[in-house]
Amino acid sequence: MSTLLILLPATPPQSGPAHEYEYWFSHDAQAPAHARGHGQRGTLAAMPRADRVMALIGDGQISWLPAQLPKVKGAKLRGAVVGVMEDQLLEDPDRLHFAVLDSPDAEGRTHWVAVMSREPLRAHLQAIEAAGLLVESLLPLSWPQAVSGETDQGHVDTGPDDRARLRVARADGVATFPLDSTGLRGWLGEDWWANAPVTASPGAAAEAEQWLGRTVRVINDTDRAWAARQAPVNLLQFDLTPRQRGWQRIHQAWQTLQTPAWRPFRWGVVGLVVVQVIGLNAMAWQQNRAIDARKAEQEALLRQSFPQVRVIRDARAQMVRETEALRGGAGQVGPGDLEDLLTAVARALPPDQPPLSGLRFEQGRLLVSGLAAPQRDQLRQRLGQDPALRVAEDGEALQLSLRPDNR
Repeated sequence: MSTLLILLPATPPQSGPAHEYEYWFSHDAQAPAHARGHGQRGTLAAMPRADRVMALIGDGQISWLPAQLPKVKGAKLRGAVVGVMEDQLLEDPDRLHFAVLDSPDAEGRTHWVAVMSREPLRAHLQAIEAAGLLVESLLPLSWPQAVSGETDQGHVDTGPDDRARLRVARADGVATFPLDSTGLRGWLGEDWWANAPVTASPGAAAEAEQWLGRTVRVINDTDRAWAARQAPVNLLQFDLTPRQRGWQRIHQAWQTLQTPAWRPFRWGVVGLVVVQVIGLNAMAWQQNRAIDARKAEQEALLRQSFPQVRVIRDARAQMVRETEALRGGAGQVGPGDLEDLLTAVARALPPDQPPLSGLRFEQGRLLVSGLAAPQRDQLRQRLGQDPALRVAEDGEALQLSLRPDNR
């Protein structure tokens, strides 16, 4: 599953399509191996299309603040965030974007809230959308470790002023300090200084080891950007929530199913479908065998009962015809004959009804005529109550016959 990560700069994009971004692209969801560990640079229009597109925001562009939020959701949540955090903000809330982590602290009240400058972020997202890229999530490079359940950790890199800086992610928050800050060691504590997992970019690794007095794990920009995919929060919330979120979730779920981790599930589904198809075919074959056996029994019975029938096309219909012929030859009354239909009419007529003046019988149908409209309607309603009879109007007469399934 191809993946595209785009790092958003702190400044708004330049006017026109020539603004370049640092990005990472992988065909198979594995970390790309770029030279010197840096991402590639290019315009949005020149970036490769991918199944999943994620935006990254740098450590210097985001602040993590604790807030005790009420239990509200949807549009009311942002208003609650602004109301609770207004005293902690240094800028107008209308110029800021907020995102709330899903998991509160252990007591279930304090949430971590990410605070970012809104306008540069919105401008970058609009430029990406205009380039035809559908961003499914905005991810931070670091986050409070109380959410993910990981141990406290740090990362050392070089800031814009060429000074080594330490990004500390702990259960009580996230902060960035110059590595040579006075009192940093005392604030972090000797245990953290000696044992906390610390990574460093290649250019700051030597200085980090000198200050910490121990070895650090060197990771390049590519590794750190790729690790951000495990962030426990999507910062696209409130007014920056993608309009296509419903379809995006379906698309994301489908892409997730294509990953190697879901290969056993995919094979299981394929196996289940194959078993169902085989089972349905086996059941259909058994049903066809049963139908063929029943037809063979009917044909054998027809040949045994009526040896004169040489060609069999419809054993049931031919047996009915031969039986009717025998009954008629013996002078017996059968269903649908004149006597049978007259008996039904006699039962339906009122006792004071005069003899019927018009009767005609032909090919299993009795035509009753000569009745006034009220009498005809009354006779039709009474005959219609018999489920074995079929009653239809033929002009001013009633046509009476036996239903085929009652013959």
